[in-house]
Amino acid sequence: MTLLRILCLHGYRQNGNIFREKTGSFRKLLKKYVAEFVYIDAPHLIPIQDNTNEQDTGATASNRSNERGWWFSSCDQTYDPLATTSCDQGFEQSLEYVMKYIDEQQIPFDGLLAFSQGAAFATLLLTRFASTKYPFRFVILVASFKSGQEQHQFMYNNLQIDLPSLHVIGLGDRVIPCLMSENLANEYYKNAEILRHDGGHFIPTTSEAKLTYIQFLERFL
Repeated sequence: MTLLRILCLHGYRQNGNIFREKTGSFRKLLKKYVAEFVYIDAPHLIPIQDNTNEQDTGATASNRSNERGWWFSSCDQTYDPLATTSCDQGFEQSLEYVMKYIDEQQIPFDGLLAFSQGAAFATLLLTRFASTKYPFRFVILVASFKSGQEQHQFMYNNLQIDLPSLHVIGLGDRVIPCLMSENLANEYYKNAEILRHDGGHFIPTTSEAKLTYIQFLERFL
């Protein structure tokens, strides 16, 4: 059995190390199935004065100075996932960075795990491959949502991502309302599988969630 290799995209106000720490229990659940979780940093540092609540990282002081984002929804370098704006500062640079990173891999990725803003970014990333071959065999999106930036709306036109997908949705999520995640999954992904849990803005690791993850991943081994 060949174990899986998964690229991981963190949320806003996180970085690769923070996301790795926060997914410790998740990684432990799946250690028999996943050989490597690869965590990368978004290219944009968040100014210290940005006190947005998009992501409660629980970060240490050392990590607080290295919080990152995939793009800003306002040109004062802040981000609000619920806002409709005409600013997507940094988005194209992030897209180019991640596409180049994927292209440079000697061993291809099997899957993509993405959280919150990283999950919203993941959908937009996948639109670039809709007419060619996706660089992943599956995606797992946690607390995802449709971008509110005006420049991104054309990318959703007639979008149907034909890739096995698992969407993890917290019914008690106070950062990304669960309906936003439901709508993204149902409108833009073919045959989306949905894992709903009673918790909030995090990746659940209950026995029920573990069973769902394993059943989803086993088909790719």
